[in-house]
Order: sequence, then structure tokens, then C-alpha cells
Amino acid sequence: MTDADTWRTLCNEPDAAGYCPGLADGTALDYDIGATPNLFRAGGRTMVGVGQKSGVYHVFDAATGAVSWRRQLSEPFPSGGISGIQWGSSHDGQRLYVATWFADPGTLFALNPADGALLWQTPNPADGCTTGGSAAFPDVCALAHTPAVTTSPGLVYEGSQDGKMRIYSARTGAVLWQFDTVREFAGVNGLTGFGGGVSGNGGAVVSNGMLYVQVGYYPAYASPHGHVLLAFGL
Repeated sequence: MTDADTWRTLCNEPDAAGYCPGLADGTALDYDIGATPNLFRAGGRTMVGVGQKSGVYHVFDAATGAVSWRRQLSEPFPSGGISGIQWGSSHDGQRLYVATWFADPGTLFALNPADGALLWQTPNPADGCTTGGSAAFPDVCALAHTPAVTTSPGLVYEGSQDGKMRIYSARTGAVLWQFDTVREFAGVNGLTGFGGGVSGNGGAVVSNGMLYVQVGYYPAYASPHGHVLLAFGL
């Protein structure tokens, strides 16, 4: 964990050196916290957990703020925290589920809420950028997770920048289902949309036997059409 975050959006600009000291030597650190915290019970105590862009998941006693445990899930890239935990994680009453972004590759983890012990880990499938619609965009595709993780009893939902929406077994981490979104869709509003990276800060929504997923936000796979909201029956 670091004591300072020196990164800002201007660090993305080609001439960023004047705005972003430390960019050249890797000390411009993007280590802030962008995730929504988790509130859960463990060991008879109420705990607060949150992921950081440094790749660390932190857990604190909710009453006192005392650190209970920390788990390093990815090593930071020299350019900052893009390999770390970008957005929300999930707790289903049994396990914590945390995903990493550009972590060579991004990986989905299940942790023991009581002590942070690693229960399983499933890397973004290696064929994510060589199969489906993303295979036509090798310069855009990435094996990386940005969405918040979603859970329902027995299942974990996480999308990837390779354009695949996946459902995993909560018990083993095995991929149970995937859907390739890098294609055109005929919308119910009469417009044509195009899928792409399953990303952004909001994760999939599961409600009343349906799965709702926003696709196409980032990265933007080449298409003249807009993004789409997909609805699946579970």
C-alpha cells in the first residue's frame, strides 16, 4: 500500500510530463479507491471491505476501523494502478468475490471473509481475444475486468474487455456460461446497436429471473452504432 496517489486524468495525454510528475519513472501512482465498500459479518463482527487500485483488498472492523486483514491480488504496473481492483466486489454470505483489471490477465478471486484466505482464482480465459467478435480487433481487445462483481446464490457474474459476459460457479470458479457481445444487435426500440467491452463501474444486474448487462462502453470496438443494454433470462 502506498501513502500517496499522484495520478490524474492528464497523465493519459501524450504531453503529460508537465502535468504528471513521475510518469516517466513509474512513480505517478494511480492508487486511489474507486470501488464501493462491502459490509459483511465475519467471526461474529461486522466488517467493511474495499478494493484499491493498487491491487489490495482491505478489511476493517466496522465499529473501530482497525485493520482485520489485507490481501494483495495483483502487482501494480509501473504506470499506476490499472492492474488493480477498479470497481466493486461482492459478498454472498459465504465468500468475497473480487476482480482485477489489467493484471496479466485480469482475474476473478474468491476469498474467505474471515481471514482473506484464497479459495479459488480464475484468470480471464486465454482465448478471450482470439475467439468471437473480438478476434477481429486484436489491438483493442484485452483480458481485463473492470465491472463490479455481481452474485446470486451459487453464481458469480463478471464481464471482460474481451467482450464476453461470463457466469462462474461460486463454489469452484469454473466458467459455466459465456456470451459474446461483439456483434450487432437489433434493439427493441428499432435501432441497431453494437456490443463490445463489458466494462464501466457498474456491474451486471440480476433481478426477477433476469440478467441485465450494459456493453460497448470501453473499449470501443469499431462500429457506427451505439452501445446496447442486453437482457437475458436466467
